Amino acid sequence: MDKKLCIATILGAHGIRGLVKLRIHLEDPETLENYNPLQDAKGTPYTITLKNPVKGDWLAEVVGVNDRNASELLAKTELFIDRDKLPALEEGELYLEDIVGCEAINQEGHKIGDVIAVENFGASDLLEIRPLNGAKTFYVPLTEQFVLDIDMEERVVMIDPAQEFMD
Repeated sequence: MDKKLCIATILGAHGIRGLVKLRIHLEDPETLENYNPLQDAKGTPYTITLKNPVKGDWLAEVVGVNDRNASELLAKTELFIDRDKLPALEEGELYLEDIVGCEAINQEGHKIGDVIAVENFGASDLLEIRPLNGAKTFYVPLTEQFVLDIDMEERVVMIDPAQEFMD
């Protein structure tokens, strides 16, 4: 499979010795080094060594980056891996990225839109839904209260109460 997944983002420089602040998008951030080398969007490889956590993110060393000027150039760089490097899933598990592209339906089974992204702005995972009626996209918390079912075979996500988010 050729699909690339973003598993980390370099937020910016830290200190004068070339360390970077890294936001890791893995369930267990400490497994990031298992995927080295990571690649940016252009395919440039980066080997990352984690140093220590800091306020929900991580300080890290990038091989070949030895000063602040070099680390500043990496700010906002997204780091990717090939999808096939991820571990196999157990029954009933899924990767959040797999939900993107699913149809969003209501409890009656009527399509109300499409899942266009899964975001996390700090509190919890959110599904971004593009409604059929052309209205502005809306977010649904990815919790049992609002996401009633995810059927990956049918590629549908049942949400409730859909109208509450669309108004």
